[in-house]
Amino acid sequence: MTVTPERPDFRTWLAARSDAELSELLRLRPDVVLPLPPGITPLAARLELRASVGRALRTLTALELATVEAAAELGAELEPVTATDIINETVARAGDPSPEQVEDALGRLATLAVIYGDPGGLLLTREAMPSLPQDWQLLDADATTPAVGLIDTLPAPQRAILDTLLASGGVGRTRHAGADADPSHPIPQLISAGLLLRVDSGTVRLPRPVRAALRGEEVTRRPLIPSDRVSGRTSAAPAAQDRADQIGAGAGLEVARHLRQLIDLLGAGPVDLLKEGGVGVRAVTTLARTLGVAEDEMERLVSLGTAAGLLTRDGEILAPTRAADDWLDADLATRWLRLIQGWVDSPWASWLVGGKDDKGQPIRLLSDPTRRDHLPGHRRMILEQFTRPAAGVGLSDDHLRDDFFFTHPIASTLLPDRTVTAIVDEARWVGAVAGGTATSLVRAVLDPEADPAAVAADVTPGTVERVIPQADMTILAPGPLPRELQTELDLLGDLESAGLASVYRVTDASIRRALDAGRTAGELRDWLTDHSLGEVPQSITYLIDDVARRHGTLRGGPAMSYLRCDDPGLLAEAARTPAAEEVALQVIAPTVAIAQAPLVRVIEALREAGFQPVAEDASGAALDIRPAPVRLPDPDRPSQREKAGKTLPESRIQAAVTAIRTAESSGGRADSDSSQTLSILQAAARSGRTVTLGFVDKQGRAVHRVVTPLTVTGGQVDALDEVSGKVQRFMLHRITEVLLG
Repeated sequence: MTVTPERPDFRTWLAARSDAELSELLRLRPDVVLPLPPGITPLAARLELRASVGRALRTLTALELATVEAAAELGAELEPVTATDIINETVARAGDPSPEQVEDALGRLATLAVIYGDPGGLLLTREAMPSLPQDWQLLDADATTPAVGLIDTLPAPQRAILDTLLASGGVGRTRHAGADADPSHPIPQLISAGLLLRVDSGTVRLPRPVRAALRGEEVTRRPLIPSDRVSGRTSAAPAAQDRADQIGAGAGLEVARHLRQLIDLLGAGPVDLLKEGGVGVRAVTTLARTLGVAEDEMERLVSLGTAAGLLTRDGEILAPTRAADDWLDADLATRWLRLIQGWVDSPWASWLVGGKDDKGQPIRLLSDPTRRDHLPGHRRMILEQFTRPAAGVGLSDDHLRDDFFFTHPIASTLLPDRTVTAIVDEARWVGAVAGGTATSLVRAVLDPEADPAAVAADVTPGTVERVIPQADMTILAPGPLPRELQTELDLLGDLESAGLASVYRVTDASIRRALDAGRTAGELRDWLTDHSLGEVPQSITYLIDDVARRHGTLRGGPAMSYLRCDDPGLLAEAARTPAAEEVALQVIAPTVAIAQAPLVRVIEALREAGFQPVAEDASGAALDIRPAPVRLPDPDRPSQREKAGKTLPESRIQAAVTAIRTAESSGGRADSDSSQTLSILQAAARSGRTVTLGFVDKQGRAVHRVVTPLTVTGGQVDALDEVSGKVQRFMLHRITEVLLG
C-alpha cells in the first residue's frame, strides 16, 4: 500500500531524530517504551496510537493545545503547513500569546511527536484531533461573543438549524456555506451574524460559545498564556510561608489526633460492614458522636486512615492494621507525613457519600462508587498549582482555576467543580494547604528530589513534657504531647479546647475513667506532680481523692469469677440485680460472691447496672481488663517512589534507544502503512476531502474510485462515490492506497 507522496513520512522523521531527542521523547511518553520497541517502525506505530496520543495531549498546556487547534484548522492533518503560518494563526486567533511563546509551544509539540516535519512543512499526527474531548475548542471560546445574545431572537428556521447542528455534533455539510451562496438563505445569515463558522464551501460549524448558549451553559474565557505564578516570576515570602507551615501543622496534627482516637475506638470494637463492603450510615453516625466530630469529617477520617494503610477492611469488619501501632508510636512529624502521603495518593472520594450512584442507590462510605483510581493524579495536578508560585505566595480561588486550566486544560475542563472544591477543602483540612499557600511538607512530598521526612521534622512543632494544671479544674497542654503523656491526659481529663495548645477539664467522670483503666489515686497524683509546671492545685487532688474513696468498693478476681466487698449490704444488693442473673452471680459469704462468667463480663454487667466495681489480681492490685485492640494484617501499599513514579528509570530509556538504533542498523522495518491509511481516511472524513481510493475487489482486480469518506469505523469505510453519487462501503483490509485529491 502507498500513501500520498507529498506527505512526509512520520517514520522517516522519527528515524532522523538524534539520540538525545529520541531519549527526551521516550522520557515524556513512557507508555511507548514498555515493552522495548524493536525498531523505529514499531515505535512510530505506538506513538501514533490514539490512546498514546491522548495521553500526550493531556500533558499539554492551553497554549500548546491552541497551537494544535490552529495547525488543524490550517489543514496540517493532511498537508504540510509552515511554522510561520501556524504561529501567525495562533497569535491572531488566541490574541494573548507572543510569536515567541507560540514558537516555544511548537517546539514542545515536536518534542512530543504531536507535530513533526521541518519548519517549512509541519504535519499534525493523525490522531491528535480525534483524541481531544468531544466538542473541544479553544480558539473561539470567547464568552463575550456578541452574537450569542441574538439566539433568543432568531426566526424559527434559523433556530432549528442551530438545534439540529447541536444535536449532530456541531458540524454540518451544506451547499449554502460558500461565499457566493444566496444571502437570503438562513445558513449565510447565520454565518453573517457570527452564529455559524464557515469551515469551507460545503461545511459549517457551531462556535463553542453558541453551543454553550444553546445548552444553557456558561463559557468562561480562560487565559492561553502562563501567569507569573506558573512561569515562576513571583518572589518568595518567607514570613507568609512560615505562617502557612504553622497553620498547616496545627490542622494536620488535629487530624492525627482524631485518627488516633478512631484507631483506639475501632481497635476496641471494629465496625461491621455492609454486604457490598461499605460502612453504613448508622456506623458513621455512632463513630462521629463518640469522637465528637461531624459525620462528613468522620467520612474523611475513615477514608484517610484507609488510604494511609492504618485502617483496612477484612471480610465483614473495618479495623486498624498492625501498621497503626507503629504509627501511634511514631513521633508527630512522622505521623503527619504519613497522613499527607496517604491523602495525596488516596483514591477515596468521601464527598460522594450520601449521593446516588448510576443505579440510583445511596452511596456509602468506602463503597465502590467512592473509589476513583484517577483521584491521586487529580490531587497532584491541583496541588501542583499551589507549589508553582514561590514559597509563601498565596493562590486565590480564581487564580487556582486559571492556572489549573492553563497547565492542564483537558483535565480542568472535564473535572467537575465539586471535585476540585472538595480536593482543596481536604488539602486545607489535612494541612497540605494553608492560606492559599502550599505548606513546605507538601512541597517536599511532591518534589522527587526532596527529603519529606527531614522537612516534616523541621516544620512540625516539638512536643512538650509538662502540663499546667489550674485551680478551675482544667489542665493546659502548651504544645503537642508525646504519646505516653497524651494517653494519660486523655484518661484523666476531657478535651475542652483542641489545637497545638489544648485544654482538658478534670471531672468526676474523667477520674472514674482513669480509675477504671487501673490507675490509683496515688498514681494520678504522682503523674500530675511529675509532669506539671508548678504545683498541682488542691482542688484537683481533692477531687481525685474524693472520687477514689467512692470508687472500687466491689473487688473482683479471676475464678470464673469472684467478687468481694467489705459492705455485705452492697454485695447483696448487687446479687439481686438482673445483671447478676446474666452472669450467675451468687453470694457465698457475707463479703464474697462468685459468678459463672469471665471477670470482664461480670465487671461490665455490674457497671451497666450502676455499680462501680474494679478488677484485681491475686495480690489485690487493680487490673486494666480492657480487651486488647483488634488489629488486621497490613494491606499491600506501593512505595512512594512507585506511586509518584510515572517516569521511567534513565537506564530503561537508554536501553530503548539502543534497541531502536540496533534494529535500524540491521535494516529491520515493519509495515505500518495500514495505520497511516486509516489515519488519512479518518482525517479526510472529518474535513470532507475527496480522495482517490485504490482497493482490490472480490474478484482480485485492482480498482480505483474517487470518493469522499463519510465514516471510518469497525474496519470498514463508508464513502460517497463522486461519479455515481451513491454511498459505497469498502473493507479496510482490501484498500491498497489512498491519494489525496
